[in-house]
Amino acid sequence: MRPNAEPDDDAIILAPDQASEVDRFRDELRICETDAQRYDLCVQKRDELLDQHTTLQILVAACEHVMSTECPEYRRRKQTKNRDSTQPLTNKEDDAAQWGRFLGVATDGSKRLSALKEVARCWGRDLVQHYQWASKGEKYWNQLRTTARRVPVWEEAVVGLNWAMLQRSRAIRRRPVQALVNPIEQADLGSLRAWSREDPFPCQKLAAKDLPDAFGFDRYGLMVHKEFAVDLPDPDDITEPVSKRPRLNAPPPFLPTPMAARPDVARDRPMHDRTADDTYRRRVLAELQEKSSQHTPSRDSHGKETDELICKLLEKVEQPNTDRSKGAVEALLCAGDEAASLAESGSPHDAPIITEGQQQFQWSKGDRAIVQLFRRMGFLDKSVSVQVPSRNSSAQSYKVQKLSEVRKRFLSQDGTDDPWNILDLQSPLPQSMPNFLTGENCQLLLQVRNAVLMEESAERVVASTQEWNEWKNVLDWVLLSEGGHNTAPHMDSHGFATWITAQEGSIGFGWMSCPTDKERNSWTADPHCYTGGRWRYIILKPGQSVFFMPGTIHFVFRVRECQTLALGGHILQWSDIRRWMQVVLAQTRNPAITNEDMKQSAPKLVHVVAELVKARAEEGEVEQLGGEAAVMQFFASVKVRLSRTFETKANEVKEFDQRPRRCRRGF
Repeated sequence: MRPNAEPDDDAIILAPDQASEVDRFRDELRICETDAQRYDLCVQKRDELLDQHTTLQILVAACEHVMSTECPEYRRRKQTKNRDSTQPLTNKEDDAAQWGRFLGVATDGSKRLSALKEVARCWGRDLVQHYQWASKGEKYWNQLRTTARRVPVWEEAVVGLNWAMLQRSRAIRRRPVQALVNPIEQADLGSLRAWSREDPFPCQKLAAKDLPDAFGFDRYGLMVHKEFAVDLPDPDDITEPVSKRPRLNAPPPFLPTPMAARPDVARDRPMHDRTADDTYRRRVLAELQEKSSQHTPSRDSHGKETDELICKLLEKVEQPNTDRSKGAVEALLCAGDEAASLAESGSPHDAPIITEGQQQFQWSKGDRAIVQLFRRMGFLDKSVSVQVPSRNSSAQSYKVQKLSEVRKRFLSQDGTDDPWNILDLQSPLPQSMPNFLTGENCQLLLQVRNAVLMEESAERVVASTQEWNEWKNVLDWVLLSEGGHNTAPHMDSHGFATWITAQEGSIGFGWMSCPTDKERNSWTADPHCYTGGRWRYIILKPGQSVFFMPGTIHFVFRVRECQTLALGGHILQWSDIRRWMQVVLAQTRNPAITNEDMKQSAPKLVHVVAELVKARAEEGEVEQLGGEAAVMQFFASVKVRLSRTFETKANEVKEFDQRPRRCRRGF
């Protein structure tokens, strides 16, 4: 043992407070009576220092992200360095070395930060901080992120985690549940993910009396040792041992809990009024049957073909199942926070999400929404495309009208057998996107617009008229229709995901639920006649929103007496690039299944998205893109040269000649 008076070589390079900390640690070790005590103290110090290191890593990563977004000069120099690692960021070698060290720490911290941010979006920031997940290793927080994606609602996740730890505490040969603030281990996360795929979910909520004597629940409902637990009242409904109780027929964790189980959010979730919806469907069906029985001109028209198909669908369409205990859920009626978790987590689902009260913009009281819309339009001498059902099916389905004529027709509210549907109407309203779609994962299409109009500038957009003309605004638009206008089944073009919020009048929304490959292929081969598959519908009331994924086959129907107004828009999700590309390829091969021509615009869109995905992958944010396999498959599909990160793992993917970064697109 070294005498106390002997100088410590480490102190030469340590700051005074650091040297004092080392001395205190040495003294604490020397007063320990046994080697076991000394080792326990070493473990404690190790964890303490690693926590400090992790905190600094995350801070560096967060600051580096701010530099990249707020400082164009830093971003330019960083990109230059990425293209040529031998070129320093500045002319000073020591400064270049400092930036190299900084970026190295930031890269490591960014991986951890991106994973924990995604977990926080699903389960909440408080949980991330309380359970100190930042101190865990890379494998742990990658599994944590995967689990949060699969089970994005904490109230559901904690049920499965508690069961996993309860089983572990009872098994003699398994690792015991440790006395820590965060006792969750990777095996527990794996069990939760496996159980979430079962139907019904094999776990039920535990009560305090179900736990071993040394355990209780913490403030977030997690099973922990009593020293970390809070006092919880014993529930009155537990009368027999857990092992003898039946399995709970609850929905799997990645779907919203039934309304009765979540009274705190029940008022925010849209009501599914099956009786009213059925009445609406029957009324539209009766109107179409009456119209078909009347003597009409023999010539075919767009409206006649559409109405005949909608009539057949309304005869067989059914309301969606929203109860997991009765089979596959076909529509997700969500509160705002639940919908946001699903949209941000990238959880795999095909069912439409229906929410209520998520619109940021609010109409003034008094006048109809349609009246207020035209007041906000301003200059009404502009032209707009109008779908007219009576137009011959061999001609275009629309004609061009002045907005002033459209306004006059809609405000007069005269009945008509030839109802207009206004296409591509630019929205004059601010902040129309639903709140639950404003998270980071849903902003890929916005980044596409910025890439098209801003190029490499981070300043406000200053684009030429030609540049604006090549960008078709699909982020938000207005749907304005007279009563009785219907839209035949189709997919929204360019693989877009779509949201629609009803403003005035109720709107019937139908879709093909969970189509098999055979059903999808049959519809693709004959989209204007096919009625096979499982068709479902809901009636959107004013204030309600529907959000559906890329490739959803859907149709719209309306009663004759009411004009309808809705706001809508498209998004793309970073986490869904693989499915998006598959849908775009299918639509390119089968142009008749979409509502717009994609021949010129789709390649431009794919190229811009590929550039954005490539840049984000190079930043180390592969998991936000759906994982390495999804990124590789995406690049393989579009034949874009892979970044260096993936080249060694995908030699079979051919490179293609990279176009200049200055891209323009029109769709």
